[in-house]
Amino acid sequence: MTTAALLALFAGALAWPVPRLLAAARWPHRCPRAAIVLWQAIGLAGGVSALLAAAAFTVAPLSQGIPSALADHASNLLAGEPLVGLGRTNLVGLAIAAALAARLFGVLAMSTAATLRERHRHRHLVDLAGHRHRHRGHDPGDPGSPGSPGEHGEHGTGCRLCEHRDRAGTRLRILDHPVAVAYCVPGVRHARVVVSAGLLRTLTPEELDAVLAHEEAHVSGRHDLVIQPFVAWERTFPFLRPAREATAAVSLLVEMLADDAAARRTSGRTLARALARLGVTRAAVPAGTLSVTGPDLPNQRPPTTGTSPSAPANGSVPPFAPASLGPASTPESPAVLGVAGVGRLAAVAAAVATDRTDPARNASVRTPVVARIARLLDPPTVPIWLPGTAYLTAAVVFLTPVILLLT
Repeated sequence: MTTAALLALFAGALAWPVPRLLAAARWPHRCPRAAIVLWQAIGLAGGVSALLAAAAFTVAPLSQGIPSALADHASNLLAGEPLVGLGRTNLVGLAIAAALAARLFGVLAMSTAATLRERHRHRHLVDLAGHRHRHRGHDPGDPGSPGSPGEHGEHGTGCRLCEHRDRAGTRLRILDHPVAVAYCVPGVRHARVVVSAGLLRTLTPEELDAVLAHEEAHVSGRHDLVIQPFVAWERTFPFLRPAREATAAVSLLVEMLADDAAARRTSGRTLARALARLGVTRAAVPAGTLSVTGPDLPNQRPPTTGTSPSAPANGSVPPFAPASLGPASTPESPAVLGVAGVGRLAAVAAAVATDRTDPARNASVRTPVVARIARLLDPPTVPIWLPGTAYLTAAVVFLTPVILLLT
């Protein structure tokens, strides 16, 4: 019973106070990869501890040690007598263990299957609604034709989209829509990087290169696999606030990981400028995709100074727009920013400046996009001991359920 109680306490700590403390910490932004590993260890160890606690409570009467008790229970199962030696209270633990395992793995399987279906559907939609990039000179009406800003160098030397296509080997689709948006549809062999015509008209060639490098990092790093277990955790326990905070924190760390990869290939300041331009739109993207501006979280919208004169009054988006495949939004294209749009961009710049000078005072207006821009403009120093400590802590958290079970 002692082992079951310790495992239950450890599972409870990993389900509430530990995720809340880690989500509120600032050090993960310094080394996102190590922080993601720690988050994964916390999530996995929490689920395993809860299952082991219920199992240990169930088989406790069969033997002095839990491992031998589990072995005896397995023998009874093989012999067709699963209830031998178990009391009524132990049967309650067995029912809890079965229900918890079914809930955890069932939600994970259904969530993963739904995400895969949505991605498969969206790949077909962008293949139908979008078009492939063709090099300049092939089609005057194509965004890859001469005079299309954002794809070619200032003097027409080099095509950023061609370079991305040849370098990444990922299919690129261009949506003919004025809203500036870029995202990727992950996959093993059928990944897509989707950009809009508004994005090509909005960004400079260098900014476009940085955005494409960011999306390449998402595709090659399979960051969708990192986020998916936390999405399943949130859906399994929607009433737990730490589950929502964990999903938001890991999503932000994944974006920072892609930011670092893009900054190494291009320039951090260039990507920061692109994020500042795109951050004022907050155009929604389809479920299951990864956008350069990150997930559409409730607290992620930048501070506003007015209503967009170009946004539809009912919040709808024209057909085949990227946002039409996700939640409704009222985006505003930076290419046609009015007075309100300029005010929004200025508000983002002011929030970034405040975040860099006084992070504590800016806690009320800080958003994930602002935090990413400030981090790109002023890369944090990473003490040599910080990543190692995070990895060591992750190993300890991961091994603790096994240690408790064997003691």
